[in-house]
Amino acid sequence: MLTVRAAPRVDRAIVVAVLFAVVAVAWVYLFVLSAAMGEMGSSLAMPMTADWTLRDWVFMSAMWAVMMIGMMLPSASPMIVSYRSFTRNGSLTGSTSVFATGYLVAWVGLAMLAAAAQWALHNGAFVSPMGVATTPVAGAFLVGAGTFQFTKLKRACLGQCRTPMGFLMTQWRDGRRGALVMGIRHGVYCVACCWALMALLFVLGVMNLAWVAVLAAVVLIEKVAPRADVLTPVLGAALIAWGAWLIVV
Repeated sequence: MLTVRAAPRVDRAIVVAVLFAVVAVAWVYLFVLSAAMGEMGSSLAMPMTADWTLRDWVFMSAMWAVMMIGMMLPSASPMIVSYRSFTRNGSLTGSTSVFATGYLVAWVGLAMLAAAAQWALHNGAFVSPMGVATTPVAGAFLVGAGTFQFTKLKRACLGQCRTPMGFLMTQWRDGRRGALVMGIRHGVYCVACCWALMALLFVLGVMNLAWVAVLAAVVLIEKVAPRADVLTPVLGAALIAWGAWLIVV
């Protein structure tokens, strides 16, 4: 049986401060990018009306990756802090920074897929230049995301995200390589849990930072708030109703 010695307050505070700093940098970049979007000819502006090229996809993949970091690191902080507590146990070795990097690798992968999806939707004229889906497509995204909230996959992956100690005690691997594998594995659980909510950015606006913040808060509440399991089906029903309304009208 693994025993865990709680990380000292100072040690925990350092980990949280580093995570906060990374999240803050990500949000500053997003605000700068959002402001630059209104400036014609700015090198930071999103690809607008013309069909995208590979260069546009690379740029948008980077934008999505930074946005995923800003949105998801806060909800991952309990797991990262818990991992740090485990590595302070004398019989266990690992690297908190490598674990967090592995977690982000999974989300960078999703960012690349999201940018590819936006590329296809943009070139097919299914989304506006600002990344907002047309009404029928938006309705389909909402219904799909709402339906996913009721699936066994959602519940299983959310359970892994909500129980840091359970994940660490059953998935533990020693060393830096083990930290990377564990970080990626936890990131995959998190991606599988939240990908449908991230897809709602095509409905709300890929660079609408107010809605980005709202989605980040929803993800955080789903993972860490007491009795947040009640939110999941309620949110699912609301999204289905909203999507159906858009499709019908």
